[in-house]
Amino acid sequence: MKLYDLLDLISIGFKADRFKTMMSSLGIIIGVMAIVVMLSVGEGLYSGVSSQFSALDLDVIHVSPGRFTFGGPPTRSPEEPAKFTDKDTKLLENIPGVRNVAPQTSTGVIVSFRNTNASATLIGVDPEKEHDLKSKISQGRFLTESDYTSIVIGSGVADGIFRMRISPGNRIRIYYEDNYMDLKVVGVLREEESSGMRAGNINTQMYVTHKAMKELLGRENYYYGTFQVTVDDPETVDEVVDRIKLDLERYHKDEAYDATTARDMLTSLMSILSMIKYALAGIGAISLVVGGIGIANVMMLTVKERIREIGVMKALGATTQDIRIQYLLEAGLLGVVSSIIGIVLGIILSFAIGSLAGLPSAIKIQSMLIGLLFGAISTIIAGVYPANKAAMLDPIEALRSE
Repeated sequence: MKLYDLLDLISIGFKADRFKTMMSSLGIIIGVMAIVVMLSVGEGLYSGVSSQFSALDLDVIHVSPGRFTFGGPPTRSPEEPAKFTDKDTKLLENIPGVRNVAPQTSTGVIVSFRNTNASATLIGVDPEKEHDLKSKISQGRFLTESDYTSIVIGSGVADGIFRMRISPGNRIRIYYEDNYMDLKVVGVLREEESSGMRAGNINTQMYVTHKAMKELLGRENYYYGTFQVTVDDPETVDEVVDRIKLDLERYHKDEAYDATTARDMLTSLMSILSMIKYALAGIGAISLVVGGIGIANVMMLTVKERIREIGVMKALGATTQDIRIQYLLEAGLLGVVSSIIGIVLGIILSFAIGSLAGLPSAIKIQSMLIGLLFGAISTIIAGVYPANKAAMLDPIEALRSE
C-alpha cells in the first residue's frame, strides 16, 4: 500500500471522530508543554545565576578562617579556625602573582541616629587597600589611615533604615555589646545589587579603620576575619590559591583556613542548577508517560471498532505489514502534531510565567527538540501493541464481526 493511501486513511479516521482524536492527544500536548516549560524555566534560572556571577571579580581570592565546601554536605573541621594577623598580610603580599591584599573584620552592630536604633554590619578595613570601595563613593569621601573616629556608610544606612537621611557630616553612635563609639560620617557608598558571593544586604554595611574596630570590639587580641586577595592575572588564580594554602601552613599548621574564589561557587552552583533543570524536565516527562498510556488505550479501542474495516482491507490485498505500518504511522502522526501544539503552548506559558511571576525563562531549540522527540517516541511506543494486534487479525474472523 502506498504512503499516500495510508495517510489518506489516517486522515479519514481522524476526521471521523474528532473528539476521540482530541482527547487522545491531550495527554501528549500537556506532557510536551510541561517539558518545554520546565526546561525553559530551569534554563532561565541557570542563565540568570550565571550572568550574575559573571559580574563578580574572578581575580579575587577570599581567604577566611575555617573550612568551606560548595555543593556538598556541611563538614565540621576538627581544627580551630585560623587567627589572622598582620604577619599573614605580609605573607600573602609576598606571594608571586598577588597584586593587593585587603584584610577585613566584620561584626553585627546597633546604629543609633537621633534616638532611633537599627541593625547593620560594621567592617574594619585598611583604607589604603580598599581600591574598589573608594570607587563606589557617591557622597563625601572614603576613609584615610588617620580617620580613627570616621565612618563610611552604605546607601541603605544613609537612606533606608532611619526616618531621616544621614549625610556626610552627621554623627552616629555604634554599639557593640557593652561598648560604643561616636563616629562622624565622611562618605556614603552608592546603591548596589546584592550578589550571591556576599551574605546579607551590602547596602547596610558600614566601614571604619581597623584601629576604630579594635577599640569598639574591646578585645586584647585583634584578628582579621578575611583577606580579599587580588591577583595580577585571573588565569593564574588556581595557582595562587595553591600557593596561599601552602604558605599559610607554616603559621597555621593546626588551624583551619580556606582560600576560595567566585569560580568555585559558580561551578558548584551551576552543577546543582543543571540537576534541578533536568529534574523539572523529568517531572514533565511523567505527564508524557500518562499521555502515552492514554493513546495506547484509545488505539486499542480503535482496533476493536475497526475490526471489520481491517478485515475488508486484508480481503482487498492489504498485507500484515501494511496494517502494522498504518497504525504505527497513525500513532506517530498523532504524537508529532500533539507535540507541536504542546511546544507552542509551552513557549506561550514560559513567557507568561516570566512576565507575571518575575521568573527568568529561556526558550532554546534544544528544549523544543527534546519535547518533540519525547512526544513522538512515546506515542510510537504506545502504538506498537495496538498495531501488532490489528496486523495479526484473521481477515475471515474480522469480516464476521459485527
